[in-house]
Amino acid sequence: MKSILYKGGRIIDVASRSIVEADILIENGLIAKVYAPHAEGVPEGIAIIDVSGKYISPGFIDSHIHLESSMLPPLEFSRTAVIHGTTTMLVDPHEIANVFGIRAINLFLDQSELLPLDMYIGIPSCVPATNLENSGSTISLEDVEKLMGNERVFGLAEMMNFPGIIHDIGDARKMVDTVFNLGKLVDGHCPGLTGDDLITYITNGRRDGTIRIMSDHETTAPEEAIEKLESGIYLAIRYGSADKALDDILPALIREGLDLSMCMLCSDDISPRELLESGHVDRIIKRARAVFIEHAGLDLEKATVEAVSLATLNPARYLARFLRHHSHPMIGEIAEGYKANLIILDNLEELRIDRVLHAGVSVVEGGIYTRERVPYDYSDFLGSVNLGELSEDDFRIAYDGKRESVNARIIEVIPDSLLTRSTVSAVKTRNKELHANPEGDIAKIAVFERHHATGSHTVSFVKGLGLKRNAAASTVAHDSHNLIIAGTEEKSMARAANHLIRNGGGMVAVEDERISYLPLKIGGLMSLDTIEEVVELYRSVQDGARALGTDLEHFFMTLSFLALPVIPELKITDKGLVDVNRFEIVSLYE
Repeated sequence: MKSILYKGGRIIDVASRSIVEADILIENGLIAKVYAPHAEGVPEGIAIIDVSGKYISPGFIDSHIHLESSMLPPLEFSRTAVIHGTTTMLVDPHEIANVFGIRAINLFLDQSELLPLDMYIGIPSCVPATNLENSGSTISLEDVEKLMGNERVFGLAEMMNFPGIIHDIGDARKMVDTVFNLGKLVDGHCPGLTGDDLITYITNGRRDGTIRIMSDHETTAPEEAIEKLESGIYLAIRYGSADKALDDILPALIREGLDLSMCMLCSDDISPRELLESGHVDRIIKRARAVFIEHAGLDLEKATVEAVSLATLNPARYLARFLRHHSHPMIGEIAEGYKANLIILDNLEELRIDRVLHAGVSVVEGGIYTRERVPYDYSDFLGSVNLGELSEDDFRIAYDGKRESVNARIIEVIPDSLLTRSTVSAVKTRNKELHANPEGDIAKIAVFERHHATGSHTVSFVKGLGLKRNAAASTVAHDSHNLIIAGTEEKSMARAANHLIRNGGGMVAVEDERISYLPLKIGGLMSLDTIEEVVELYRSVQDGARALGTDLEHFFMTLSFLALPVIPELKITDKGLVDVNRFEIVSLYE
């Protein structure tokens, strides 16, 4: 690679928290030298790019993300993310791994070599998430051990099984020890954990002062955030599409005057529309900057430097253990010997990105992605809906009694929350069946195992989706991603389910003869289309759901989490209704 001198820029120096004028010499993908303006000793006869008046920042880092939430594979996601300054992502492919297991990890590893940015992968720690559902695959302790040698694997992705760590159940502690002893990272996942349980968790049961589980991104309350920082773990502050905990946590940390050097920014989950229209890590930086201006009283320049440090210097220091393990160059600062992942900004006010460098190579110029869309053969990851055609009878709930109504357990949706209530309501009977009651906002809900054609399925009831007619269905159903269907009558539920079965997965809304469909053919989770096409199709299927009567802003996201049996109170899987508080299958009848 030729030497290139970027001359006349204003460097965002996140280490000194200042902005300084300097020239940057790049050689072989690294920052070879940082010169003061007009310094002597600058090599002659090399290519010079004049960036006078512009600002140069280290590339932005997303410290925790599930790309599947965008419904885009890594190649398509990165095409937009890099335009917004993202040069490094720590990715947890937990969702697609629940469908394909190790094959999914290998898909992400393969694509990581083709991207215009650095994608480091954490091996999912909990596949399947529970024994209360059937998933498509498993990832074992032995699988984790084999994958740790890959230089793209940063370590173990979020250890969701905090009860297993605290109470030494199963192989959770062994998995953490294996990864930690190999010199890699272990991401945490411990919502609401405090006190002795928190210390037991982060030390992997030893309580010896050595932190083995090193971060948490599930913190939502200021007090919880403060305790976790004081315990010595990194705090990944979330600002995603569904959860924007940053708005509560960062102001509190600033007011308390806490050291933020172990705070970093993450999106966790981001919708394709938000990615396309609002950006990626840059949009989180803008929000964090506004918080610094409001709550710390900083001016625009100082607030920008502080916010940028949360997305560069701090996550890079978190990554340092992994990078050194594989002799990767350091990132996150503009310093000699560091990888030349850089962003050139037209201005600070809008954080308008002119150019992005990945390992010294310009991949964005004039705000435009400069590479061609990379073709990729996904044929091995299609056809993941392994179910025969369903009939109306598959959605019926038989009743042998003589009452006109019976009391049944019902999943009650809580608006704008992943939590649900377990309620008991009267359900109408007719012709020896239990029926939905759209006038009372009670719909049927069903989950069918879709990976191995086991025939395992459950049909029950849900309140609060707002469905007045027909049905909707999805193959995005956390965490095992079976086929989930909600509707007011059996014929439409069968039509919705069969549309996804025939077409390889996705999201569908059926209104009489009209079908709105978003194809997600890669594992039933991700699209083969461009981000622009996905955003338009998602808008169409959301409109289709609204035509069924729902007023939920994120109907399909709400539907998908009704199958997640680790978030209280009542959920549904292919194995039955799950009382999450008791962590057991319960009867439909009270």
